[in-house]
Amino acid sequence: MVISRRALLGTGAATAVAAAGLGGAALMHRLDDVARGVGIEPHSEPDPADDRLIARVAADQNALLARVEATASKHKGLRLDPFVAISTAHAKAVGVAATVPDIAAPPAGRDVAVRALATAYAAASRARAADSGKATSPALARVLASMSAGLAQCAHAVGDLR
Repeated sequence: MVISRRALLGTGAATAVAAAGLGGAALMHRLDDVARGVGIEPHSEPDPADDRLIARVAADQNALLARVEATASKHKGLRLDPFVAISTAHAKAVGVAATVPDIAAPPAGRDVAVRALATAYAAASRARAADSGKATSPALARVLASMSAGLAQCAHAVGDLR
């Protein structure tokens, strides 16, 4: 089957008109309206500041996870498995950092280790609360605020292990 010259020129012209229309919509910042018109729900581009915030939060959460895991392995009687699971979920929620950070060994004494872990959770909770106020995206702000509340709860629960 051979495509006629008219069909080829007509298709080329239609493509050029469509491209010009999309280009004009982009210049007039109307692409979201065009997308909605064809049934696509547009999403805004992520803010670079949010990307940097997520990277920092991921590194912080990964460090907290490493600390909880180290304390759990050193003090098996503390039953920290639920806290390891929560910390793992938080790290995954923001994307786990590529490398596990070096952390100091947990304290040898059980009570001191519990206090240190509760303090780490409380500090992480305060940091996530502050981060939620810095987030540009409302969805990211909600995730960080929820993480802050969960970390505060963990700080309280770990403190009760003494």
